[in-house]
Amino acid sequence: MGRTKWAAGVAAGAVGLAGAVVAVVGGLLWSTAGDDTDHGWFRVHELGPAAAGGGPSNPSRAEAQAGLADAAAAAGLTPGTPHPAQEGALADCVADWTGSGPADPGRWRTLEAALTERGWQVTSRRGGPAPSTSLKNGPWDLVVTNGGLLDTLSLVALSNTPPCEAAFRHEAETRGPRG
Repeated sequence: MGRTKWAAGVAAGAVGLAGAVVAVVGGLLWSTAGDDTDHGWFRVHELGPAAAGGGPSNPSRAEAQAGLADAAAAAGLTPGTPHPAQEGALADCVADWTGSGPADPGRWRTLEAALTERGWQVTSRRGGPAPSTSLKNGPWDLVVTNGGLLDTLSLVALSNTPPCEAAFRHEAETRGPRG
């Protein structure tokens, strides 16, 4: 390889590395931007060992389901039409609660506080036309969405235990392509 090609390769590698560093740093700054109102920005919080699934908190599906309903009731939210019940291997892997409509900002904050009082830890928030908050409690990952296409409040928690991960993979493989 000639010096010109080698120098061009080194320069291209340096530009690629610099671009990757800028992308990573920019992504970190973007992901942690905003204050508590967030206005469309994700807000990421580091989780301690207990919240990351390694601690004493390991609620069952029934406990997770009851905790979601209790938190919604504490926020003064009215239940709507529930999601269809999961069957088979997925029955123990999904906990959810659906409201009768979207929550106003005060009830949204109260719901989030009620969830954190019950062991859930906020991992990210997103504002916008359909704000959402992601939370974690032991093996459970919860996404709370307010508004959206169905114009309702939706709490959906998925368990990330090995049996549930296998069940989700099997479900995706057997469902086939959508079209």
